[in-house]
Amino acid sequence: MRKQTRSEARDAAFTQIFQMSLHEDDMEVIMDELLKARPECETNLGYIKNVIDGVAEHEEEIEEIISKHLKPGWTLSRISKASLAIMKLAVFEMKYVDDVPAKVAINEAVELAKRYGGDDDPNFVNGLLGSVYKETV
Repeated sequence: MRKQTRSEARDAAFTQIFQMSLHEDDMEVIMDELLKARPECETNLGYIKNVIDGVAEHEEEIEEIISKHLKPGWTLSRISKASLAIMKLAVFEMKYVDDVPAKVAINEAVELAKRYGGDDDPNFVNGLLGSVYKETV
């Protein structure tokens, strides 16, 4: 089995965070389904589990950080579920994952937004995460 890249692992983690926003499935069920669909995730399972568990554990704080950086009048409910999941992943990495530089987390989030979001999502994700980054530096 080929080794999975960190970008591919991040993509897999995003899909699971997105799944969690849609269903209240048991984490083990979600991970089993992920490994059936993408066996290469086995090589990065520690990272993927860490990110998924971390986003779930710190979700309230992460949502507050995202909310604080929205334009006036905007709420989390206005953001597409895909973009919100992408930003939760990136904010978690920026705050809690030491071996992922913030700029890498932002760039990867923009790539995920290009793949899974609408036309305006990459710029929106980049702008919001850039604002979060400026505050944390």
